[in-house]
Amino acid sequence: MSEISVLSNQYDKLVVTSDKINDSVIILKKISLLKDKQHGTKYPKLTVSKEELFGAKENLLPFLESINNILEDTDNGSEFIPDLILEDYKQRLSTFPFIEEEIANLTKKLNQDVAIGIEDIKILDEILKVLDTERSTLFRKLRTARG
Repeated sequence: MSEISVLSNQYDKLVVTSDKINDSVIILKKISLLKDKQHGTKYPKLTVSKEELFGAKENLLPFLESINNILEDTDNGSEFIPDLILEDYKQRLSTFPFIEEEIANLTKKLNQDVAIGIEDIKILDEILKVLDTERSTLFRKLRTARG
């Protein structure tokens, strides 16, 4: 397989992951806004269905578990993170203190249907920021490989 094909496949994998996880985090943010009475009156048409919440958890839980496995070196590959950027992604996430514990706590909350707070959303935002940075980097590699 040519370098461009490999990069393209890896980029496509990352786009799918990034989009699914971003959409799931947006749903959790909406729920957080709905629980805040001040925002509830400010955005009266804002709603989240049980199906949306279920789908968000179905996307986030395996992703977070995979990230935790990557950070703990118990997973050499990931169905979510392309192999080309796996080490770089791990290295960037490792710069955040207590990230493994925070991901474990967030996973536990999601599994137990416990409401997540602002700090949990900040963790998700940091994970997404790194994911989006990797997506941009991989896109640049793909663009330069095409000439």
